[in-house]
Amino acid sequence: MAIFYLNVITVSRSIGRNAVVAAAYCSRSRLRDSRRETVADFSTLTDAEHSEILLPAGARPEWSDRAILWNEVEAVEKRDDAQVAREVEIAIPSQLSREDGVALACEFFNEQFVERGIIVDLNIHRAAGADGVERSYVQGLFSMREIVEEGFGKKRTDWKDAKLLSKWRERWTLLSNKYLIAAGCGQLIRAGADAVRGRALEPFFEDEGIERRAENLEIAWRNGERLLGEPELALRALTHASASFSRREMIAFVSKHTAGKEQFETALARVECSVELVRLAGGESFSTRSLAATVQCRNDESMSGSDALGEVSATETSRSLEEAIAQWERAGLRLRGVGLTYETAKAFEKRSGIKSVGVHGLLGRWKKKQDRLAATDVLVVNDAKGLSARQKEWMLRATRAARAKLVLIDGIQLVEIDGGATGLSPEEMTAVSG
Repeated sequence: MAIFYLNVITVSRSIGRNAVVAAAYCSRSRLRDSRRETVADFSTLTDAEHSEILLPAGARPEWSDRAILWNEVEAVEKRDDAQVAREVEIAIPSQLSREDGVALACEFFNEQFVERGIIVDLNIHRAAGADGVERSYVQGLFSMREIVEEGFGKKRTDWKDAKLLSKWRERWTLLSNKYLIAAGCGQLIRAGADAVRGRALEPFFEDEGIERRAENLEIAWRNGERLLGEPELALRALTHASASFSRREMIAFVSKHTAGKEQFETALARVECSVELVRLAGGESFSTRSLAATVQCRNDESMSGSDALGEVSATETSRSLEEAIAQWERAGLRLRGVGLTYETAKAFEKRSGIKSVGVHGLLGRWKKKQDRLAATDVLVVNDAKGLSARQKEWMLRATRAARAKLVLIDGIQLVEIDGGATGLSPEEMTAVSG
């Protein structure tokens, strides 16, 4: 299957990022920031394949000069915490030629932005993805203000619409498949939950002098944005040299690859809530689901492979539901509650604060392909002992398909099953739920 990856990064002064530094990074160039009287220099990076500025009708010709454009974007923003620009980062299908990749990127950004009066600083680079394979990526940087006769006008508010990102992903999928079919490629993009995703985390400049601090902050922020969307990148990096790692090592890694307290705390929470993260026997170290059985066997030679997998598939914990909810919310996950009946669901909702529905109503909507789970969902089932075998099977299938987290509650017992715990049968689910 062709890789699919589309992410949005906001350029905000609230953590010291600005449009000139972002533009210098995206274009791999050297730009002077007139407002701060500094120079952002990313010209030593050599992965650029294509660079151009797409101007809409009515835009000033001098804005084709990158330094003029982004310094004017900075000048129009007066607030110290202003959001000055946004960037759409997309993977180009590796089956396309360089010329087709450029044509695809231009068609997408012209259609979605330029024709709507938005200037786009379009750049394409060749870099390694999260899977280690090199491919081309688009970085389209654009101002958050509309173009008027006097220059930059009011900020557009529709950028905050969550549905807009879904529309961009759908449109990129359709256009990419059009080019893939024209190129005679049988593998098409599918932007579903099982699509291959992700850029690899970017290395920092080794020279930590004053002139490189802004550049390394930019890279740290971009890495943090990738961790928010794909926390498994941290787990892959942590297990690259060793099959297990400590929580201190996990915190240090996330801290290095994020910028600012808010981004660090959210990224760390998402890594800790990742369906790939498992706590090993003893509780002092962690690993990934794919490595957990091997690590457990090393720690206890008498433990069979199936026992090891059972140990990490479903983790019974003594922490309270309130503690778990706080962690899930810090990670930005969506909590969804389920009760045996509508009445018990509403009682659970009132007690926990988790919006809840009855199990029969939820399964009915799933049969109609409505209200399905996403990878960022936590499905919390109250009174799990009362579920029938058929209902348990539905729950397992749904969480496996979406790679979501399933949580079973009975009294004070709380059992978390990450990603549907592939291989766990309804009978085994009955055992872990009491």
